[in-house]
Amino acid sequence: MQLFFYLFGVLTLAGAVQGFLAGSKASLIAGGLLGTLVLAGAYLSAAQPGLGYALVAVGSFGMAGKFVPAFFKKGRAIWPAGVLGFLGLASLMLAVMGLVKG
Repeated sequence: MQLFFYLFGVLTLAGAVQGFLAGSKASLIAGGLLGTLVLAGAYLSAAQPGLGYALVAVGSFGMAGKFVPAFFKKGRAIWPAGVLGFLGLASLMLAVMGLVKG
């Protein structure tokens, strides 16, 4: 599960940088913050599962909340809306399962 969270966090940061290079400071700030939350949560999930999974859940909820609706509104674009939105949903579900389990 940790590996998935790390990969999702890195993809989120990559999307943030890509958005910034396309002229969006908001993408860099929001994506940077949410990606950092996911990566920090992935790291902490080994030693402090409750805090780690909570951070992953918050970051993933933010990504899914932004990109899943965008995927359906903007012609089902694969990147970034499809990839980040549905990986965000998967990450959120895994984090909630980790919280419930642990």
